[in-house]
Amino acid sequence: MLRNPWTFQIVIATVLLAVAIWQIDVGEVAATFRHANYAWVAFGVVVYVMSRIVHTWEWQMTLTKVGRAPFGGLFGALLIGTLVNAVIPAAAGDVAKVQIVANRYGLSRSGLIAGRGAESLVNAAIMVLFIGVSFTLPGAGFGSKRLLVLLAIGTCLAFAAISVLSHVLPREFPAWRIFNPLPRRAYNAVEHLWPRMHDGFELVRQPRLLALAVVLNVFGWLVDIGILWSYGQAFGLDVPFSAYIAVTVAVAIITTFPITFGNVGTYELALLRVLALYGVADDRALAYAVGTHVFSTVFNIGLGMIAMLAMRISPNELFSLHSKPQPAPAVTQSQ
Repeated sequence: MLRNPWTFQIVIATVLLAVAIWQIDVGEVAATFRHANYAWVAFGVVVYVMSRIVHTWEWQMTLTKVGRAPFGGLFGALLIGTLVNAVIPAAAGDVAKVQIVANRYGLSRSGLIAGRGAESLVNAAIMVLFIGVSFTLPGAGFGSKRLLVLLAIGTCLAFAAISVLSHVLPREFPAWRIFNPLPRRAYNAVEHLWPRMHDGFELVRQPRLLALAVVLNVFGWLVDIGILWSYGQAFGLDVPFSAYIAVTVAVAIITTFPITFGNVGTYELALLRVLALYGVADDRALAYAVGTHVFSTVFNIGLGMIAMLAMRISPNELFSLHSKPQPAPAVTQSQ
C-alpha cells in the first residue's frame, strides 16, 4: 500500500503520462518542438508577468482592512508561492505566501487566510462564468453540464452565505451562548482571531472593492487566455481563438482541483481531450500541452528564485512561524 501521498501522486502522474505518450508518436512531438516559434513563447512570458502584477494588485486590494504591505513585497511573495506550488504537492504555495507576508510585514495570518478565502470565492464565481461560456462554444462540450450546475449552485450559495455573514456578524467577538461550551483556551483563541478574520472578508463586504475584484479577475482570465493563445501560435495550432477559452477553462479546473503534484499528467490529458474536439492531431496537441506545462513551470521556478534572492528569503523561511523584523514598519495589525 502507498502510504506516502507524494509517492501516490508520483505513481498517478507517471501512469497518466505513460497513457498520453502511448497514444502518440514521440518523434512527431519532438519535431513539433524543433519547429516551434519561440518568439511567441517569449511574448507569453511578458504577458504572464503582467498577469502576476494584476493578481498582486487584486491581492493588495483584498488586504485593505488586514494591513499594509508594499506592492513589491506582495509581488515577490506571490511569485515565491507559485514556485512552491510548482515543486511541492497540494497548495503549499498559499501557506508559503501567508507565512512570508505575515513574517515580513506583520499582517495577521488569520486575516490573510480569510482574505484568501474571500478572493477564492470571487475567483470561483468567475471560473463558473467562463465554464458556462465554454459550453456555448462550438466543439467545446467537454466535461459534465451537471457538474457545472452543481459547481455554480455551490459557488453561489457559498458566496451568498459569506456575503451575508460578513455584513451581519460584528467585528468584535460576540458573547453568544453557543460559544460558552468551548474550553477557555479555545474561547480565548476564537475571541482573539475573530476581528482579524472579519477584516479578511472586507472584499465581499464593500461593493466597490467587490466590483473592482470582479473586473480584475475577468481581466486576469483574459490575460491567461492570451498566454495560452500565444503558446498556440508558437506550436502552430490551427484552431479558432474561442478554443483557447476552452483550454483555459480546462487548465483552471485542473489547477483548482489538483490530483498530482504540479498537475503532471492530468494537465496533459485534459488539454489532449479539449484540443481533440477541435481536430488537433494528438502529437501536436501533446507537444502543446507538454510545452505550455514545461514553460510555465520553468518560468514559475525562475521568477520565484529571483524573488527569493531579491527578498533575501531562504527556503527555511517559507514555512517559518518566526517573524523577521523590517527596517520600515508597514503594519496596521498583527496576529
